[in-house]
Amino acid sequence: MKSHSIRKLLFLIIIFSSPHIAFAEEVEPISYPPQALCLPGIYLAEENPDCLLLGPAEYLTQIAWMKAEIVSQSIRYTQIDPSYGSTHLTYLKLNQDNPRYKYSSLEDAIRGGKRSSTLAEGNAYVSYVTQVTNNNKNYYELPDGSWIRSGAIASFAEPNMFRGVLTNGTPERIFGWILLETETRSKPGYYKNTGTGNILPRHTIIEAFEVVKIGKSNWYMIAPNEWIFQTEVALVVPAHNSPKGVTNNRWIDINLFEQTLAVYRNGEMVFATLTTTGASRTATRPGLFNIYERHLITNMAGGDKDKGDYYNLKDVPWTMYFDERRALHAEYWHDHLGYRSSHGCVNLSFPDAQWLFEWAEMGDWVYVWDIED
Repeated sequence: MKSHSIRKLLFLIIIFSSPHIAFAEEVEPISYPPQALCLPGIYLAEENPDCLLLGPAEYLTQIAWMKAEIVSQSIRYTQIDPSYGSTHLTYLKLNQDNPRYKYSSLEDAIRGGKRSSTLAEGNAYVSYVTQVTNNNKNYYELPDGSWIRSGAIASFAEPNMFRGVLTNGTPERIFGWILLETETRSKPGYYKNTGTGNILPRHTIIEAFEVVKIGKSNWYMIAPNEWIFQTEVALVVPAHNSPKGVTNNRWIDINLFEQTLAVYRNGEMVFATLTTTGASRTATRPGLFNIYERHLITNMAGGDKDKGDYYNLKDVPWTMYFDERRALHAEYWHDHLGYRSSHGCVNLSFPDAQWLFEWAEMGDWVYVWDIED
């Protein structure tokens, strides 16, 4: 039996290995040319190189790509025109410790004569149109023709002139602005001796090429071997779909966590900037709203006198109400863009507020959201 099995096995081997015996149509075997690793170098111009882009070649190419993307940022993110934000108004912060008397004429103000009324209490600001100096003392004419003395003034108030950027379509990746002067780190995490020596000025625009989460916080790679912590930057997260309820692919997007604002038309981002929304006690409410009231310039007052946060703001330009008495508007009384500190409104710089006011229309959608929603 064993001898018979061996002979049968040999017969089958001869039959199936013989080149002269075919049981089916012969098929040429597919041959794949051997592909070597790419030599160390940069392969940006080649979409499909004739080698495997791995190891040092892949690393060098990625580094070169990131550097090229950083150089091209000024093309993809263009600051709005310098003409935006100009105003004939100049602002003053009123002194909370001295009387705030108004006089009907310059002569009365100089003599300290008959007072016409008293300016608002609390954290109050006014605009003025004329300044006159007499005997080394300053007097200010308000838009209504009345005058105030220098003792009623605490300081000048400078409109915030930060400028957002125009975008040519929705960006591919997250981007934003450095909030305070920051040194980048060579790797994510708070480790000793990881400072790169590269100091980024406030409001430098950056893009995030990689995100690493350590604990509950994010670190962002903004250049080859350069990382920043999430509290050092305010980011715009591009939306690739319109929010639920938006019916025309046109909306203003407000990110409460990042304190940024983006504008979309036909579903594509056209503008982005920093903003300041409500502090915790007077938070800006998430939701979908419509612009229902617009003012080229208006006065604002609110807060609680008993709690010491009453405010009175004269001549606030480019104001658009969207949620009860919450509005998008310019600000001249703080420099907190990128941080929550308002009484619920969405504060913008003068240039950004004017640009948005001229772009927006009555009834436009305003989508306010938070990362925790």
